[in-house]
Amino acid sequence: MITIITGGTGSIKLLRGLDLVVNEKINIIVNVGDNINLFGYYICPDIDTTLYGLSNRLDIKRGWGIKGDTFDFLESIKETSEESWFQIGDKDLETHNKRTNLIKNGLNLAEITKIFTEDFKIRHNIIPASNDRIETTIISDDGEMHLQEFWVKNKGKPRILDVRYKGIDSAKPAEDVIQSIKEADKILISPGNPISSISPTIFIKEIKEALQETQSKKILVSPIIQKKSVSGPAGKMLQAKDYDVSVTGLTEYYKDFITDIVIDKTDIGEKKGIENMGKIPHVTNILMRNKEEEAELARELMKI
Repeated sequence: MITIITGGTGSIKLLRGLDLVVNEKINIIVNVGDNINLFGYYICPDIDTTLYGLSNRLDIKRGWGIKGDTFDFLESIKETSEESWFQIGDKDLETHNKRTNLIKNGLNLAEITKIFTEDFKIRHNIIPASNDRIETTIISDDGEMHLQEFWVKNKGKPRILDVRYKGIDSAKPAEDVIQSIKEADKILISPGNPISSISPTIFIKEIKEALQETQSKKILVSPIIQKKSVSGPAGKMLQAKDYDVSVTGLTEYYKDFITDIVIDKTDIGEKKGIENMGKIPHVTNILMRNKEEEAELARELMKI
């Protein structure tokens, strides 16, 4: 059994590759820290990207939303709504509307995600990390703001002083999350932003304990190549947490959670330092520029 902890655009690339090469169902634990209420709807960006990506609906060029979507709703409210900075398509809106109505009818996020998974004919188990609200918040020189405000509204420009996870101390794992960790033969941590896409999951108390207690291999795929993040503000966030932007710094950040790390060939010079931390480095091409490279990386992970 394979369990993967995911979040962010790098995750869906790896998930597509795994979907191509792995025959059995995969348990996919998805970040909920960037969920947000906007336009009267409960929006779950990482869950939706997972759903769209594994059902061939994702707008691959943008990396989010539904391909071929229109934006008539957004156009109609942009003069009157203070929330129109958030790009939301008309087809995408249908997902948020249905989710919000199901929440009003008493279903939790895990139950709703299971319904969507079946509706989209996805064979894997997509599980939100928690049914509770966790809010990834950026402390910046422009004040405190939700992650979506930082990244979408302010285009990632404010200087990051810290990153916090509101609600995480009281959050409980969603049903099946702990079981999927305990029963996994192999646990993967996807190449998402470690601070904003992965930590809101692994720092939930019971999830952290389950990861530390399991004897299974816990394999991280690096989102860092040659001291730069592959995409997004991962480097800025690592620096805000006082970690070096490198695969060595990344290993230090994840040291309590991983046994192995997959790094790019161009970072082979840091292999020894990783070994000195008691972790096992694996060197390959990790830059997933097309479907072939997504599948090839997935194959490499299955060999570990």
